[in-house]
Amino acid sequence: SFCREGCFSPISPEACPLVQSFMCHNRTFILDGHVQLKTGLQTQERHLFLFTDLLVVAKSKSHSHFKLKCQARLCEMWTAFCTDEVCEGSTDPERSFVLGWPTTNCVANFRSAEQKETWLSFLQSRIREEKEKDYPKSIPLKIIAKDMGTCAYSKTLSVSNVDTANDVILMALQQLGIYGSERDYKLWVISGREDAPYPLIGHEYPFGIKMSHIRDAMPHGSKHCACPRQLQGSFLTEQLPQELQCQFVLKPSRLAVSQQLNDLSQKSFKRKRSIINWAFWRGPGTHLDNAPLSSTSAAPGKLFGLLLTAICEDDNLPKPLL
Repeated sequence: SFCREGCFSPISPEACPLVQSFMCHNRTFILDGHVQLKTGLQTQERHLFLFTDLLVVAKSKSHSHFKLKCQARLCEMWTAFCTDEVCEGSTDPERSFVLGWPTTNCVANFRSAEQKETWLSFLQSRIREEKEKDYPKSIPLKIIAKDMGTCAYSKTLSVSNVDTANDVILMALQQLGIYGSERDYKLWVISGREDAPYPLIGHEYPFGIKMSHIRDAMPHGSKHCACPRQLQGSFLTEQLPQELQCQFVLKPSRLAVSQQLNDLSQKSFKRKRSIINWAFWRGPGTHLDNAPLSSTSAAPGKLFGLLLTAICEDDNLPKPLL
């Protein structure tokens, strides 16, 4: 249910100081609305402001004051419908869809089906138009393949701004001469923005993820211009600072290991991909080699020597662990 207090809508969005701060000669305001953004076990009340090239996410303090939480370029965004992959708990598909931008996936839950359809239509249309303006429209993307044999491989692919993570997996498998489906593999991102590597679900745009890192490395004045010419040529392969680097690693999805966990504790897991499985999958370290369940010495189905059913209430990990 939506909160009743602290969920203010601006009386006149165009007059809102936050909206005015983003207005410029080549950007116009389109739409605003309240939304719940859900990721994992978290639900946040937020207000969205849509511009021709940007989505601004804010927290409402009053009818005139909104605190900026994040902003995303529409050309680097995506939408999808795999809500059960992104958040725990049931979501109404009539009022929800997955909304994402580099390093983020969340479920956007709206007050009505009509509002959801309006936002989905506007976002998909604007994302498509902004991608058509992209320059360049394809970039070299290095893919490192791990756990596929006795040694690691790497291939550099030409990836376009409309290729999904699943598309990139298929291209990489073809280049590596490996027979398989995108369902058998995951494309992981090692980013200086994150504490640990994370797997992409499949619908995201690796192009947008890479370009957002490159834009962050650019001089401040040129970050937000529409088609900065510095984004071509040698700059694409230039060594970035550690905190801005972005690597893509292809690994087997280890579905068998995930399934083994479910078989051992099927009474405590209501879904194939629960938050508990995902926490095991993601792993605590910053090195990808340690992220999946690589150790067979630990007792399966246990955490710190205790049965998962003993320490996890309603499929939720203990609060100190979260």
